[in-house]
Amino acid sequence: MSGHVGTSVPRREDRRLLTGRGRYVADLVDVTTLHAALVRSTQASASIRVDATAARDLPGVHLVLTGADLDGVLGPIEPLHRPHPVFAEAFGFRWTPRPIDTLAVDRVRYVGEPVAVVVADSRALAEDAIELVTVEYEPGRPVTSIEQALAPGAPRVHPDVSGNVAATLATSFGDVEAARERAAVVVRETYRMGRHGGVPIECRGVLAQWDPLEGRVHVRTSTQVPHVVRDAICAATGWPRWSVRVTVPDVGGGFGPKANVYPEEILVPYLARRLGRSVAWIEDRSEHFVATAQARDQVLTAELAVDADGSLLALSVDFAADLGAGSLWVAGIVANTAIHLLGPYRLPAYRVTGKAVYTNKTTVAQYRGAGRPEACFALERSLDAAADRLGIGREEIRRRNLLGAVDLPYARPLPYRDGVPITYDGGDYRKCLDACLELLPREAVAEAAARHPELAVGHGVGCYMEATGRGPRESARVRLLSDGRVELSTGAASAGQSHETTLPQAAADALGVSLDRIVWHPSDTDRLAVGVGTFASRTAVVAGNAVREVCVRMRERAVVLAAKMLGRDTADLSSGPEGFTAVSGETLTWEQLAGALALDGRLADEGDLDISGVYEPSTVTWTMGAHAAIVGVERATGLVRVLRYAVAHEGGVEINPAVVEGQIRGGVAQGIGGALLESFPYGPDGQPLTATFAEYLLPGTLDVPPVDIAALHTDATLNPLGVKGVGESGTIAVYATLASAVEDAVPSRRTGLTATPLRPADVHAMCGEDAR
Repeated sequence: MSGHVGTSVPRREDRRLLTGRGRYVADLVDVTTLHAALVRSTQASASIRVDATAARDLPGVHLVLTGADLDGVLGPIEPLHRPHPVFAEAFGFRWTPRPIDTLAVDRVRYVGEPVAVVVADSRALAEDAIELVTVEYEPGRPVTSIEQALAPGAPRVHPDVSGNVAATLATSFGDVEAARERAAVVVRETYRMGRHGGVPIECRGVLAQWDPLEGRVHVRTSTQVPHVVRDAICAATGWPRWSVRVTVPDVGGGFGPKANVYPEEILVPYLARRLGRSVAWIEDRSEHFVATAQARDQVLTAELAVDADGSLLALSVDFAADLGAGSLWVAGIVANTAIHLLGPYRLPAYRVTGKAVYTNKTTVAQYRGAGRPEACFALERSLDAAADRLGIGREEIRRRNLLGAVDLPYARPLPYRDGVPITYDGGDYRKCLDACLELLPREAVAEAAARHPELAVGHGVGCYMEATGRGPRESARVRLLSDGRVELSTGAASAGQSHETTLPQAAADALGVSLDRIVWHPSDTDRLAVGVGTFASRTAVVAGNAVREVCVRMRERAVVLAAKMLGRDTADLSSGPEGFTAVSGETLTWEQLAGALALDGRLADEGDLDISGVYEPSTVTWTMGAHAAIVGVERATGLVRVLRYAVAHEGGVEINPAVVEGQIRGGVAQGIGGALLESFPYGPDGQPLTATFAEYLLPGTLDVPPVDIAALHTDATLNPLGVKGVGESGTIAVYATLASAVEDAVPSRRTGLTATPLRPADVHAMCGEDAR
């Protein structure tokens, strides 16, 4: 092993990206490319009639299609996740999977839903043409909240979905009622997490090129899941897999909303094939705010029972997730919430009921955490309330209930989404909390208050639990190039997570070569027949181990070939960074081995040294962490400033510690945005009230403090690399931690903070007479 894993080597992709040499979808569009633009609904709920005659007559317009034109031609997009039958049975999960249409036919269900598509010589001309498409609306009565959707007699978002309920689940263990009866304190509250989303710096984009000689279409799309996109295209069109190639150029951020399939990714390839031309669609920011999937938007009513010492006795939660007009990830989002409500604590009794609900808002997908931050917010806020009632301190109630070294590994009497019984494979969760409080103790409040006398200063803490490395599989491929370098690719597409650095580090160690010998190739469905993608803190675990596996196999095969070339037994050979050495001292470099495998080489009959493989984890591996924050509150305005932040997380082997720290810091930044600033509100008529960055507020460099990080390594025995996921570790607990810190800064007898974002008006109201 050459020791690249565990080293903070500089990110290999940074020079290209920071010097403006990145190649995104929009950079690949040339002068021969036709441009698509979409007519989008201006109403949240209405029956429609579409007339595209005038647009079709505009010079320079090649094609205009409505939903009626494509009805029966293009199928819908089917759900992307179906839970394991064992999970469904244990959680009483019931659902009616509902696909998403590529273009609306008779009805629209949210503002921004695609109604028609125009293809023209230029983007400007296409946008002129969509103005000529007439849509007559007969408005209905929209539903814009969970409460409205579930009310008796509420209008149906989808006529075939009774009660607007997409899915339900219910499960329990232990005696919740008996625990409640003997509890010293029972706290009950309803928590809300507002709707927000990934909002990446690069909006979505799709470029499709038709090759008439090969009879296939090449799709370049800004996605996290290229194989999923390919399969969705084939399912909607009926085309065979060999006729569709999907590749991923540089992607300017994904965060989950790009781990989805969208109508545009079906339409653009269809248009390219139909017209025999290259066709591009590049989303602009105004489209993004209404057309790209959003997230969060949950209501959770939690009841927590504790004894006089603060030990947890039972947790009971009823929650509902607002899906907007649809979601391809219904099962995953509600399952994540139900599972992660258990938290990292000893919990003898648990009961949960949940549902997913349709409303007339933009569709929903996964977003960094995907149900976990919502669960964490309800659980951690309940712990704070119980601690306050008992007077034992918020840190102390967690310390008394966190699983320690003597408890772990810790089995739960429920299966995970993959059907495998849940067992936390951790080390010492109390130690993790202590490490976080060492980084940022409550005593640091005095120093912060002295530095900021104009602010009310408070300290907050929160803990989280996360299942990482979700299967079912991921693929990888390595190929020896003619110059002796090794080309690496995986099914997990990069959207900025440093794949170009970390996965080659794993490859270099498994091959025993230097890092500069590994050439990264972006995800490409032609190179690997199967793949899943990058989301859910899974790449290091699943793709990383796929890389390790194929590289180990390549190294073993290379030794066999080198022995044949040198006329030696494999036992007489050793391999190193430059090649292979026999006990007699003879050597063979990787370059020489590549030459021997060439068409005119001595080993030409052996074929290429080209190894593909799939890694399938037995189940998820669990990670836990603790967050702490010090905030300052402007009493006169209710504005919140995050002054200091700390995270301690229990992970496995870190392939690249600097990348891990970057993931955590980025996650904290997104959590701060969601907790304090970001929101997708809707009016009673279903109209989105966020159309620009003037309304949708993102955290800037002055809103995010430096984040202190402590990594507590534990043995991750469930995979050969010993790694755990970290992509969402920085986000999950931020909401609860900041709410706790704000309450500490402005203690009040008024109702606590139970909803995000933490609006200045609500914080100001808590300040009471102290507000000036």
